[in-house]
Amino acid sequence: MANREHVLALKESSTVWNRWRMENPQVRPDFKGADLSGMDLEGANLQGANLMGAVLRGTGLSRVDLGRAKLVGADLRGANLVGADLSEAKFEGAILEAADLREAKLVRAELKGANLRSLPLAGSDLSEATLTGADLTGSDLRGAKMKGADLRMAKLVGSDISGADLSEAKLVRAKLVRSNLNKAKLDRADLSGADLEGADLEGADLSGADISRTNLRSTNMKGAILDGVQRTEIGF
Repeated sequence: MANREHVLALKESSTVWNRWRMENPQVRPDFKGADLSGMDLEGANLQGANLMGAVLRGTGLSRVDLGRAKLVGADLRGANLVGADLSEAKFEGAILEAADLREAKLVRAELKGANLRSLPLAGSDLSEATLTGADLTGSDLRGAKMKGADLRMAKLVGSDISGADLSEAKLVRAKLVRSNLNKAKLDRADLSGADLEGADLEGADLSGADISRTNLRSTNMKGAILDGVQRTEIGF
């Protein structure tokens, strides 16, 4: 159960809450199961907060510091997370339907198996994030930073990943059918066994990438950089 004192301070205003945190730096915020839906928490310091099972439907969390927060099972439907810092946050079982994650910082965030279908993630930073088995079908990842991200078996069907940095990313057996990877950085990425049928890779950098057993049927490779690629048993 959430700490009542913490909830009351946060509901008063972000300014009041941030002052309380400065006065109590050793206390870990506890909002477990709290209903914070519809609140405007822009600028609040929620770093390391326990938000397990919290209801944050339509909550304004723009530019909020949620680094290392526990969002396991949280309801974030329609939440505004534009520019929020969610580095190393845990999202297991969280509901993110219709959430806005543009320019959000999700470095090393745990999003294994997350449902991120059709979400706006343009300009977000997912470097080294765990997205194994995540569903990013139809999502907007234009210009996203995903260097070293773990996207093994992830679904990115029809997603717009143009201009994104996926260098050194793990995309083993990922589904990228009809995805837009125009001018994306995929150097040293592991695409072995991935399905890229009908994808647009025009101008993409695949130097040093592993495309062994990759399905590249009907893929647009015009102008793609293929220096040093590993290409055992490619399917065309």
